[in-house]
Amino acid sequence: MDMIHSSDLKDIQLITAISALLHDLGKATVGFQDKLNKGLVAADPYRHEWISLQLFLLMIQGCTTNQAVLERLANFTEFQNQNLDWHKELTKIEYNDLTILPILAQWIAWLIVSHHRMPFFVLVEPKDFKGMQNDDFDISKLTIDSFYENLTAVEGWVKNNFSQYPAPENFWELQDSVTNSKLWLHKLNEYATAGLNQESLIQLSQVDPFLLHISRLCLMTADYNYSSLPPIAKKNNYQQTLIANTYLGEEGKQTKQYLDEHLLGVAEYSESFANLLTKITTQLPTINQHKYFTEHTTVERFQWQNHAFDLAKSYQQQSDECGFFGVNMASTGCGKTLANGRIMYALSNPKRGVRFTIALGLRVLTLQTGKALRERLHLSDEHLAILVGGRATKTLFELSNENIEQNDSENQGSESIESLLDEYLDVAESGIADCELGTIIEDSKARQLLYAPIVTCTIDHIIQASECTRGGKYIAPTLRLLTSDLILDEPDDFDQHDLPALARLVHLAGLFGSKVLLSSATLTPDLIAGLFDAYQAGRKIWNQNNQYANNAIVCGWFDEYEQSISQIADTKTFSDHHQQFVAMRIHQLAQSAIRRKGHILDLLNYQENKTENQKINYGVLAKQLLDQAYQFHQDHHQIDKKSQKKVSIGLMRFAHTEDVISLTEQIYEQKKLPSDTAFHIVVYHARQLLLLRSQLEEKLDRILNRSDEQALFSQPEILQAIKSSDKENHIFIVIGTPVTEVGRDHDYDWAIVEPSSMRSIIQLVGRVWRHRPQKIAQKANVAILGSNLKAIESNYRTDKACFTKPGFEEESLFLLKTHKTNELIPEHQLVNIDAIPRIKSCPEDGLTLAELEHKVMADLFAINARKSNYVTSYWQQGLAHHHCVHLQAISPFRENDKTQDEYICQLDDDGDYQFSYADIAWQTPDECCKDTQNSIIEYKNWSFDNPNIQPWLINNVEQAIAKITEYFPNKTPYRLANEFCSVSLYRNCSWCFHPYLGFYEKKE
Repeated sequence: MDMIHSSDLKDIQLITAISALLHDLGKATVGFQDKLNKGLVAADPYRHEWISLQLFLLMIQGCTTNQAVLERLANFTEFQNQNLDWHKELTKIEYNDLTILPILAQWIAWLIVSHHRMPFFVLVEPKDFKGMQNDDFDISKLTIDSFYENLTAVEGWVKNNFSQYPAPENFWELQDSVTNSKLWLHKLNEYATAGLNQESLIQLSQVDPFLLHISRLCLMTADYNYSSLPPIAKKNNYQQTLIANTYLGEEGKQTKQYLDEHLLGVAEYSESFANLLTKITTQLPTINQHKYFTEHTTVERFQWQNHAFDLAKSYQQQSDECGFFGVNMASTGCGKTLANGRIMYALSNPKRGVRFTIALGLRVLTLQTGKALRERLHLSDEHLAILVGGRATKTLFELSNENIEQNDSENQGSESIESLLDEYLDVAESGIADCELGTIIEDSKARQLLYAPIVTCTIDHIIQASECTRGGKYIAPTLRLLTSDLILDEPDDFDQHDLPALARLVHLAGLFGSKVLLSSATLTPDLIAGLFDAYQAGRKIWNQNNQYANNAIVCGWFDEYEQSISQIADTKTFSDHHQQFVAMRIHQLAQSAIRRKGHILDLLNYQENKTENQKINYGVLAKQLLDQAYQFHQDHHQIDKKSQKKVSIGLMRFAHTEDVISLTEQIYEQKKLPSDTAFHIVVYHARQLLLLRSQLEEKLDRILNRSDEQALFSQPEILQAIKSSDKENHIFIVIGTPVTEVGRDHDYDWAIVEPSSMRSIIQLVGRVWRHRPQKIAQKANVAILGSNLKAIESNYRTDKACFTKPGFEEESLFLLKTHKTNELIPEHQLVNIDAIPRIKSCPEDGLTLAELEHKVMADLFAINARKSNYVTSYWQQGLAHHHCVHLQAISPFRENDKTQDEYICQLDDDGDYQFSYADIAWQTPDECCKDTQNSIIEYKNWSFDNPNIQPWLINNVEQAIAKITEYFPNKTPYRLANEFCSVSLYRNCSWCFHPYLGFYEKKE
C-alpha cells in the first residue's frame, strides 16, 4: 500500500511546488536584504513568511475560483506587465480574512505562512492553561472558516513587538521583486499550467488533515534540505539582486543562495520528496522471516503469546486495509514486552516485513526494554535502535550492564552459535539513497529513528510529530510515524496533563496509517476508549485517501487469560467489547492468590511539638514508620542460613524529596528502638548526581533481583552489613520518591507508602514480592499512611487539593470530600491490592481515590459529550486544529513552569565538593572549573552516629569517579565529572548536598 494514493500525489506535488516558489517572497524586502548584506542582528518586526503571504494575496487579487488562481499564476508575466506597480500596494497588515479566497489559495497561503512556525492565537503562560482549556470559542467552535476569517500576525508567531530593528518600515518595502526573475516565472508558469490540467485541483472543495500534513512535510523538508546544501558556483542567469541566505566563508559573510535560486531549488526538492514518500513505506529497512518472532514458546506462563500471535496473523490483511488498535493488559511477569513485538510482527505484511516503534515515558525503562528485546530477539543495534535523551545516561547504563553481558553467551550455552545469529536475520535493506533524505538524517539519532526497523525510544523522540510548534524537529518523528507501527508502553504512567498530547499522537498514528498497540495492566476504560476514538478518526481520513470504504477497525484484546480480535466501527461497540474483556479479566484475577495485603496506619498527632520551619513533626512520623517496619520485618523476613540473622528489605515511598529528607533526618534521631535490631537506610530520589544515582541503581537492581531467594545472602552489601554487627535483626530500608516505583524491576519484602493516587499505590505494590510468585500474603505486607503529608499539614481541610503532583485531585472541579485514607480506599481494595480499581469503575464506593481517577479520565476523554473539549476537539471533523497549534499551546506535553539550571560537581584541589554551571565548566572540560556556585549549593555535613541506624549503599564522588576511570583511561577526573556528575536544579532556590542524600532545598 502506497502512503500517498496516486490520485493525490500529483495534487500534493503541484501545490507544494507552487507554495515553494512563493514561500520566501518576503525575503525580498529592503529590511531583510539589509539584514543579510549588512549583518544587522536585530529581530525582524514581522517575519518573512507573513510578508510572503501578503505578496501572494496581492498576486492573486480578484481571483475567486481555483481555476482563476492557477490561471493568474500561469500567466503572471502578462499580469505583471499590465500591473507594473502591483507589489507597491504592499502595506503593513495585521490580519487577513482568507475565507474570501478559493480553497486552493487557502491551502497555498497556509503552507506559505506556516513553513517555519505553526499558527497560534496568543502566547500562553502555564497559569492560564486551565482558563483557556475551558474557552469554547477557540476549541469546540474553532471551525476552519473561523480560523481563516481572522488570521492575525500574533506576537511570537510572525510578529515581534520588541524588535530593535532601526527602520521597521523597510520590511514593508521591496528592494526588488523575485517575480522579475525569468527562470522563476518560467517555473511558475510550468507548475500552474500543470495544475490547470489537473481536474482534481480545479474541483478542490476541501483539504483534509492528511493532505495538509503531508504537503507541509514536503515543503519544510525541501526547504531544510536545499538550504543546507554547500554553496555552488553561481550561474549568471539567476537574479543577483536578491539573496536568500548566507554562509561564513574565508572572506567573511558570503552569499550562499540567491532568492530565485533558492525558491526554484526548494520547489524541485519538494516535488521529488513527495515522490519519495510514495515509496518510503516499501523501501525503508524491515525485519522479515525472523524465527525469534515466529517460533512458539514452550514455557508455560508465556504460552498465551502463541495464541495471540496466531490470532493476530489471521487478521493480517484486514489490519492493513482497516487499521489495528490493540490493548495488551497481561500482568507483570507474563512476557508482555516480547508479546507486543510478536503481535506487531504477526500483523505485518509478510512480503514487506515489520517496522515498529516502542515509545515509553522513562529513560531507564526504555533502556531496559530495548536491551531485553535485543537479547531475546537476537538483534543488533542496527536492527533495534535504543534512543534516550542524554548520552551520559546511556553510557552509564551500558557500563552497569557490561559485567552481566560478558557472561551472557557462556550462561546461555550459546558461545558456538554467537557469530551465526545475524545469519538468521532477514533484513530488507533500505532502497532509499541517503542523498534523497539529505539533512533529515545528518543527526545520528534522526538517522536511527528513520532507518532502524525496530526503535525503542522515550516518547519525546516520537511525540514531536504532533507537538512540535516551530522548526523542523517534527520531520524525522513524522516520517517514523508514517513508516512504522506504534506500541505505547505503560501510557497510563503519564501525568494526566500529558494525556491530551498522547491522544494527539495516537490520532496522527491513525491518520498516517499506522497500527497501534497499548500495553499496560492498569489502563482505565475511559483512557482506552478516548484513544480509540482518536485513532479511528485519524484512520477514517487515511482510508478515504486510500479509497477504502470499510471504517471498521481491527481491534485486539490480549492478556494471559484471553485473546480476542473483532472488527469494530464505533466507540460505543468498542467500549462494550472492552467491558466484556475486563469482566473476564477481573473474574480470573479474583481466582488468584492474595499477594499484596494492605492496611492503613493510624493518624497520630503530627502537629504536636513541631519546630517552626517544619510542615509536621517528622519525629512522630519517623517513630511510627520504624515501628511498622519492625512489625513487617517480623512477619516477612528471610533467615541467613550461616549466621541465622533475620533480614528484610522494605521500601518507604513519599511524594516529595523534601519530605524524604526531613523524615530521614528524624529517623537518625530515633533512640527508642529494639536493642536487637539494626536499621540500614538508603535514600533514593531523582535529585542526585547522575553518576551517584546510576551506581546506586546498579546496586539496587542487583540486590533486589530476588528470583533466587538465597542470592540475597551472597550480595556483598548485605553480607558486610550483617557481619559488622552482632544484632539479630537487620532491616534494610529504601526511602524514596516515585522513582522507586516506576520502571524499576525491584523486589521488596514489604512497603510503606504515602497515598497520592490509586495508580501509584498499585504501581508500588507491584514491587512487593515481584520476583517471588509463590509467596502468598497471610498478613499485611503493605502499609498506607492515614493521609498524605500535604493534607496532614493543612489539618485535613478539603477546600484545597492535596492529592496532587502526583495525584488527580484538582481545584475546583475534582476535590475529594475527605483526605483521610480510610475513607478513600474501601476495605475490599485493601484485602487484595491489585489493578482491578483501575480497570473498572465502581461508583457505588463513592468518591474514592480510584473513582477520582475515573472521573478525571472521563472528563478528559468526554467522547460522548454534547460538545468536544480541548482534548477531543483535535480530531473533530470540520475544526481547524490541524491548521494551528492552539491545543498544543494550552495543553503542552511535559510543561514545566519552573526553569532549571544544570550544574556540575567537581572535587577541588583539597578534595572538597565544588559546584559550577555546566556550560561554564564545559569551557575548560579537562580542568578544574574556577567559576563556582557554592553560594547556591552548599555541602551539608550530616552525622550518622546512631548505633542502631546506619547509612547503607554509601558512595561519594571520589569513589564513583575512581570506579569508572578504568573505562575511560584517557580522561581526567575533571572531564569525567563534567560528563557524569551533573544535576538539574530549579533556579532561584538555595540547595544543600550530601552524597548519601542527594540535593534538597535549604530551609530558611
